[in-house]
Amino acid sequence: MTGSQWWKDFDAGVAAALPPGSRVLDVGCGDGGLVNRLGELGFDALGVDPAAPAHPRLIRGPVEHAQGLGTFDAVTAVMALHHAGLDAMTAALARLLRPDGRLFVYDFDWDAYDDRAAAWLARHDSSDADNSVAGWRREHGDLHAGATIKEALDARFEPLLTARRPYFARMLARHDLEAEEQALIDVEMLPALGFWMIAGHTRAT
Repeated sequence: MTGSQWWKDFDAGVAAALPPGSRVLDVGCGDGGLVNRLGELGFDALGVDPAAPAHPRLIRGPVEHAQGLGTFDAVTAVMALHHAGLDAMTAALARLLRPDGRLFVYDFDWDAYDDRAAAWLARHDSSDADNSVAGWRREHGDLHAGATIKEALDARFEPLLTARRPYFARMLARHDLEAEEQALIDVEMLPALGFWMIAGHTRAT
C-alpha cells in the first residue's frame, strides 16, 4: 500500500525535516515511488520491500532480514506497520536508524472507525464495499490497531511529533475530498484514522 496517494505530501514533510543529501531508507517501499521522489528531492534514498521490483535502489526482501545496508539518517514507513510483525519490524528500524536519526511513519488506526465514518463513506464511496462498522471490522480485524502500533514504536522510539491525518480520501483516491475530511477531523465530526509520526531513538535516562 505505497502508491503515490499514500505518500503525497508526506514526501514534503520528510524533505523539510532533513538536510539535503541525507541517507533515507523507505521500508515497505512497494514500487519505489517514494524512493524515486526522495531522490528527485536530493536525498540518497533506498527502498526495501518483499515485493520490490528490480531496481538499483530497491532491495527485494523483508527489512527484518536486510544485511549490509549500513545505517540511515532517516527511515520512512508508509502504511507498512499495520500488517507487520511489530517486534521484529521495530527492532530492524532501530538497528538501521543512526543514533541521531529520524523515523517517519504514516499508518492508520482501523479500530477508530465508527458510525460517523460509515456515514461519510456511504456518501462518497461509489463501490459496492460493505462500509458498515461490522463490515469494516470483519475486513480489517486481523490488522494491528493504531494503539498497538504506537505501543510497539514507543518501546524503541521517542515520538517528537504526531499529527492526525485523513485516510478515507486517500483510500478512495479522491484527493478532492481530503480538505473536507481534515476539516471534519479537526472539529471531531469524523475520526482520524490516519496518523503521521516523527520519532527519534529513545534516550537513556
